Amino acid sequence: MFFLWLAFTLAAAIYFISGRLVTFDPDGKLSGKNSRLVIQELKKMGELEGIDLSDTIIHFTSNSCSCTQYSEDHKRDINQQAGLDGFNVVNIHLPAHLESIIPSTPSILIVNKDEDLLYFGPYSIGLACSASNGYVETVMQNYAKGYSSSLIMHDATGCYCNLD
Repeated sequence: MFFLWLAFTLAAAIYFISGRLVTFDPDGKLSGKNSRLVIQELKKMGELEGIDLSDTIIHFTSNSCSCTQYSEDHKRDINQQAGLDGFNVVNIHLPAHLESIIPSTPSILIVNKDEDLLYFGPYSIGLACSASNGYVETVMQNYAKGYSSSLIMHDATGCYCNLD
């Protein structure tokens, strides 16, 4: 009886976990795109039109995305470090259906002082969306040391809500 219960519990856990693990860019919206093109496309969004993006971090979320709740602590940590590093922080809430280069939420854009892309993609990979399995902190630490990346993370699996 115990083994039957264990097998059922394991099957249920796998079912629910695999349902939350999705590909960040399932349609390949970002595949093969260079950083300048991504910035140009994002600047076409009404919320970003005409805004100086120098040293800016932009959080993209959607209210209908249940994964947003898992990234809140990570987002708070990023914002705290961003303030210390002199970055501006912008929060943009997106509708679930959006014709855009943004494939999924929650996601983040980090732009340097010259308005060049440092990072665009998910906060992290995996279920928890935590700093322990993310790229954002590494990009910010490297930038503070004078290294400017141009990382577009499209090949990731985690808790994301794909935009249509």
